[in-house]
Amino acid sequence: MSYIDRNQFSATFDIAIIGGGFSGSLVTANLLRDTGTPLSIALIERRKPLGTGIAYGTRDSGHLLNIPAGKMSAFEDDPEHFLHWLADNGYRSIDPASFVPRLVYGKYIRSILEEARDNAIADHRLETFTDAAIDLALDGEKATITLKGGKKISAAKVVLALGNFPATVPQPLASLNSLYLRDAWETDTLAELKPDGTVLLVGTGLTMVDMVVSLAQRGFTGKIHAVSRHGLIPRSHRPTDPYPPFLTLETAPQTTRGLLGRIRAEVKTAESQGHDWRAVLNALRPISQGLWHCLPIGERARFLRHLKAYWEVLRHRLADEIASILDEAVESGQLTYHGGRIETAEVKNGCVEVTIRQRGTGNLLNLTVDRIINCTGASNDYRTITDPLVVHLRQRGLIRPHPLNCGIETADNGAILRPDGTASNTLYSLGNPRKGDLWETTAIPELRLQAAELARDLLRSLKERISLPTAYSIAFRPAAPIFRQLFDRESSTYTYLIADSGTGEAILIDPVLEQVDRDRQILWQLGLTLGYTMETHVHADHITGAHRLRELTNCSILVPENAEVSDIDGYVRDGDIWIVAGQQLKAIATPGHTDSHMAYLIDEKRLLTGDALLIRGCGRTDFQNGSPEVLYKTVTEKLFTLPDDTLVYPCHDYLGRTVSSIGEEKRWNPRFAGRNREDFIQLMNNLNLPYPKKMTAALSANARGGKVVFVMDYQI
Repeated sequence: MSYIDRNQFSATFDIAIIGGGFSGSLVTANLLRDTGTPLSIALIERRKPLGTGIAYGTRDSGHLLNIPAGKMSAFEDDPEHFLHWLADNGYRSIDPASFVPRLVYGKYIRSILEEARDNAIADHRLETFTDAAIDLALDGEKATITLKGGKKISAAKVVLALGNFPATVPQPLASLNSLYLRDAWETDTLAELKPDGTVLLVGTGLTMVDMVVSLAQRGFTGKIHAVSRHGLIPRSHRPTDPYPPFLTLETAPQTTRGLLGRIRAEVKTAESQGHDWRAVLNALRPISQGLWHCLPIGERARFLRHLKAYWEVLRHRLADEIASILDEAVESGQLTYHGGRIETAEVKNGCVEVTIRQRGTGNLLNLTVDRIINCTGASNDYRTITDPLVVHLRQRGLIRPHPLNCGIETADNGAILRPDGTASNTLYSLGNPRKGDLWETTAIPELRLQAAELARDLLRSLKERISLPTAYSIAFRPAAPIFRQLFDRESSTYTYLIADSGTGEAILIDPVLEQVDRDRQILWQLGLTLGYTMETHVHADHITGAHRLRELTNCSILVPENAEVSDIDGYVRDGDIWIVAGQQLKAIATPGHTDSHMAYLIDEKRLLTGDALLIRGCGRTDFQNGSPEVLYKTVTEKLFTLPDDTLVYPCHDYLGRTVSSIGEEKRWNPRFAGRNREDFIQLMNNLNLPYPKKMTAALSANARGGKVVFVMDYQI
């Protein structure tokens, strides 16, 4: 498993994940835990450290989780994972009912990512980019991501784990200067605030709670005002007994009014039996997403207009310790809540004079404050979010803002919907962007499940898709094919260039290290960009130019499946297909010369045979797990069943021959013509050929994708 902070290169990956907070980190960890599919993953996050995001990147130890530790495992299939981690990392006094500091949970997420990275199979590659993604474009089903620093990353699959965007600015505050803090999570939010001054917090939800706690920890003794439209504050947790299910998706009312009435009636019944209202709401948790989905969109909009504020203070509750801090501040007169709207705000004499129209009475309340902090929570309206990436996604028609103005439209598996309503095969999301579709999609129990399911879907898709599986296919535009056969005289090796002059995309098959400059010159002269190098097999007579070409062009290295090669970008599997300038390039497993060998059939006309079949010969079978029995079967049952006019292009020829055909080789190849299986095996077992003179150097370097460290007296 390689792990590189690769901020100096562009590269191609199986999967790129934009956002390295909880959601992005958990998708990454779940992908890395898979042992069956070699993966290259790019994780893009502008903040350090990874894994924390905004929520768990706080530095205040007083900011607690609002869910007990016993329910905060990052893995659905291991519910005590977090508790075990706490015990193993010196937090033995914490029990399942405890509310842990969020900064501790941030350490937990980072450790999960690190452990997944360290324990991943050798063929996984994780690269992190500490930068902001500012643009994303699709070419067919390949995405190209542009980073703020100028780098470009290509990927077959992209996960938008975008998390939360800064809150919108209330219009009366838009023109204020530094006395108004637009983002409560800026590191210097409370800097230079007079310890006995007056502060106005705009919003009375969880962000407001964090600011009050931070002020208390800093010894702030001044006055705190908090205002929101309804003036509601989150309720606290209480221990409750499990409450039996009382609704099903089949019996639930299909209107907001009906659903509210049903829940109220159940709360009344529960309280008459000694249960707390919290237990009733908890009983809805397993079906809350289903209830939301069953409501017609008009009813969901009605819920957002009339009930959202009430639901959120009941649903997203506080630890008792935090609730006590708020209660004490209110009782002492330090903290006052206001329900209403800010009408005006004007800077005068170094302070801000604010007018609030109070809810219910319509009376005006005048306040003079030293600082205003925006605590209205995250913005989730993708019509108005000004983040450059989101703006470009909108402009390119790659996302559809949800009609409820919260999040974007997605399919059930998280695939982002295209403008025509079909699900993308490239772009996916989870968490906050799916709020309009799922509603309950921001808490750990929902996020961990989404992360695991999305990782499984991505892995399944990569395994099932055509063309490694299509993750490495190049989506070329109208046909303008290029085919070149290039020769290295020293090793008698043929390299093949397959490209599209229209799009400039190119593939090199079996490049040779000593010919890298030649290959680059041809690419430049033809106006081509190298996307991939591919091998027919791990060569023993020359060092591949793949690694050097990747260093120079940022192409991706692909090798046949089962090849024991490290530091590559992916594997070619039997049956994978690429479409190049309208032509089909199909991989055919052809073992025998080596146990991991591929031929490539171009448009049913040209066959790049590697060493499985040469012109009037075939590759040897006495090393690299070769087998004459297997090679005979490969050639006679796979290659010789192709049409006779299929052209044969070998990897080597030592007599200057360039091309043959299947018909010619069936008739004239002395190793096969007129020989049965036993004759062929006897012939191959008695060739007594000397080993290639560069075999030691070649196998050593090619086991690392052509990276030369030091090999005998042959060093590049």
